[in-house]
Amino acid sequence: MVIMHHGINKGEASGNDITVEEHKKIMNDLHEFGFQSITMQQMVDFMYDNAKIPERSVLMIVDDRHFAEYFNDHFRGYYEDWGWPVINAYIGIDERTDLWAENAALSAEGWVDYQAHGYIHNIPIGDSSTDEFITSEMQGVITTLQKYMNKTPVGYIWPGGGFSKRAVEIGTQLGYKLGFTVNQRGPIMYNWIPQAEAVSQSNPLAIPEVPAGNPLMTIPRYWSTSARENIDSVRAIGEEAKAYAQQNKAIELEYYDIVCAPTYGAIP
Repeated sequence: MVIMHHGINKGEASGNDITVEEHKKIMNDLHEFGFQSITMQQMVDFMYDNAKIPERSVLMIVDDRHFAEYFNDHFRGYYEDWGWPVINAYIGIDERTDLWAENAALSAEGWVDYQAHGYIHNIPIGDSSTDEFITSEMQGVITTLQKYMNKTPVGYIWPGGGFSKRAVEIGTQLGYKLGFTVNQRGPIMYNWIPQAEAVSQSNPLAIPEVPAGNPLMTIPRYWSTSARENIDSVRAIGEEAKAYAQQNKAIELEYYDIVCAPTYGAIP
């Protein structure tokens, strides 16, 4: 389950923001349902190589820049109590060295995992975007994350949810392994990423992912405002997939022994 966090407000919340109380409920519900938080590299290893991750995993992505206080107030306790890391989709523009310093210190601690969220960030990429603009956005944030945090991002969180086929191509050339939209299309599994071919009347603002040609760079996310109401459905989909895998395990292993084993050897 991939969740997109925006504002967590100590007072009232509206729009894409949630209250502190609602945030605590989301985290407690995830924990109660047996979810565990993972890092972006764990996600990459899983999506590319089916590497082992917790059976119920959650990738928590906080969009945009924040002061260290934000993470200390809202996420440090879950790291200390449960070992849960959090992803920060960081804007790469080279300004506010004080803000960079605070976040670089958190990055050094290891539990806030900084990934790319564009360079100037406030102009979403689209089909009309030039190669120069796309490259400046996607390479620019790599450069500054390397400069201030000695880190090369592997995940790109599309600012404003905007992406295109050309941007996906450039992003992979620059070394990005995964990209994340703002589309709410359900949970993901290894080799199973929900995608749409055309605009849906039920969700007209969601950009169709299929034309971009690379599901790994157009992964959906649940908004924090609707995360709680989807946790159980994510759990149910996972249980169905687990049952299906067990049902087909014997014949798949037989197929492997006949077709694959002569080339790749026995399964460990």
